[in-house]
Amino acid sequence: MAKQTPKIAGQERAVPEKKSFWRKLFPGFSQVDSQASQLNTIPVVDVYHDAYSGDLADPAAGVFAVSSDDALLIRELPEHRLARYPIFQAMADDPTIDSALKMHISHALSAKADTGEIISIESTSDKDDPITIDLRNNFKEIINENVQAWAYNAALFGIWFLRVYGSQGKGVELVRSDYYTHPKHIKMFERCGQIAGYTSYHQLLRGSQIALMEPWKFVGFKIPHWKVPIYQEPYRANGLDFDISSEDYRNEDIIESQNYGASLIETAFSPWMDLLDAIVSLNASRLNASRLERLVGVNTGKLSPQRASDYLNRVAAQLQSTDAAKAKQNLRKGLIQTVINHLIPIWGDSKGRLDISALEGNPNIDALEDIMFHVKRLGSALGVDPALLGFGEMLSGGLGDGGFFRISIMAAIKANMLRRAIVTGLEELFDIHVAYKYGKVFLPGQKPWRIMFNSLSSAMEREEAENRLERVNYATGIANLVSLLDPDGSGMDRGAYRNFIWTDILKVDEEKFAAMHPKKLENAPLGGGMPPQPPGAGNQDAITESATGNPDEIRNIVYQCLTDFYAEE
Repeated sequence: MAKQTPKIAGQERAVPEKKSFWRKLFPGFSQVDSQASQLNTIPVVDVYHDAYSGDLADPAAGVFAVSSDDALLIRELPEHRLARYPIFQAMADDPTIDSALKMHISHALSAKADTGEIISIESTSDKDDPITIDLRNNFKEIINENVQAWAYNAALFGIWFLRVYGSQGKGVELVRSDYYTHPKHIKMFERCGQIAGYTSYHQLLRGSQIALMEPWKFVGFKIPHWKVPIYQEPYRANGLDFDISSEDYRNEDIIESQNYGASLIETAFSPWMDLLDAIVSLNASRLNASRLERLVGVNTGKLSPQRASDYLNRVAAQLQSTDAAKAKQNLRKGLIQTVINHLIPIWGDSKGRLDISALEGNPNIDALEDIMFHVKRLGSALGVDPALLGFGEMLSGGLGDGGFFRISIMAAIKANMLRRAIVTGLEELFDIHVAYKYGKVFLPGQKPWRIMFNSLSSAMEREEAENRLERVNYATGIANLVSLLDPDGSGMDRGAYRNFIWTDILKVDEEKFAAMHPKKLENAPLGGGMPPQPPGAGNQDAITESATGNPDEIRNIVYQCLTDFYAEE
């Protein structure tokens, strides 16, 4: 347990509220929560108890205990998240699961071949904003060096934390990712679904009380999909009953969060255990098949019991001496003696005769359908085709590693969850830096920066690119049809027509459309040239099409044409 420190005189006095931009960034935060006196109802031993003993027999060795013999039929993960982490770690040591995780990460976070850049920080406008340049200078190198490690841990455990160190006027100065930021050491507390703060196992306590650390002290990369436990109510800090009819959500008591993400290998536990059992059975069959047992029948004739016993002992001693010498010789070469002899006395008229019968085991493992079934279930849970996990004979169609990840919806779902976890964590990190350094908080649609990934790595992005191309072709077809039916566009509202093409078909948001097409251009012709003419203006000569209707401008155009004509003559 963390070390206890004596109370400091006057430390329980009220602390003034933090600056308003922190409250805007973290609506669930209240300065009162960080006072130890507000959390004196949380016994330390209850919050950070050892949750491993009831669920694991030997997590380091990958041996999992069960509550009854019936539970051996179907093994499930324990409910408590702290009991799951060592199981996930043991699963990640399996080369099959480790390869699947690394494949997902390498394709969701692929790097440029020339620069090695995985994520870029770009401006949302045509010109770089000073804040965007500052974010790029401070975080570009750190992110591209460590984002794959952060993503691996998040995919394995469901969430991964960074400890953020910053100061006012300087921004974030350091991010920490190590043993002390492991999710098993950290607990999140929230108010009405909003983060209120964090506690850590490695946190100096104020007596026997736990003080909440501010929500801007940690950043979490959380896999977004998780299941709400229906039989486990959240841990309430004050122990009082929850009243959902209350409208005062701002002063609601804090509870421990249940949303710690969902590991990408969470559903692979049962297939993995079944596959391990099948592998053990396969190895045992091989070992049993390598054993050769010989039944040696020693005919003792009509010897007396004493002489027959001496005869059997001499034969047994000779065989044992030979086996021992051969076993020592094989042991030096790393081999194991697998021939076992059994002596059986045979009573009869003849003597001195040996009857030898050999019994050889047959593993009968020509068809491994049960093992392949477990392999397919494991590949389905991991979102990777078994052909890419070492089972090359299942590969069909010539698809390689990259080809599978481009067409697989399963892999696209995993990649999308990984990217969402990384984007959410980085956005929070950038918000904290801007709040520290500039004292600003941007709304989601007003941020001057955006996070961009390197390349198309999933089927969803490829499908989205194809959809964009189809929308462009569809918009082009509509424009051609309109130009045939109404060449000069006099029978329609040009502003509404352009809005339909850009927003309804090409899916450009209204704000960007308004910036590209100001109000003054709404009545311009579809293909350029003159705006709508007043009645009677349609009979003007084609030479005046580009004129604005001003008589002086028309006269100048006519004179210019005449001058050019006589100059050629």
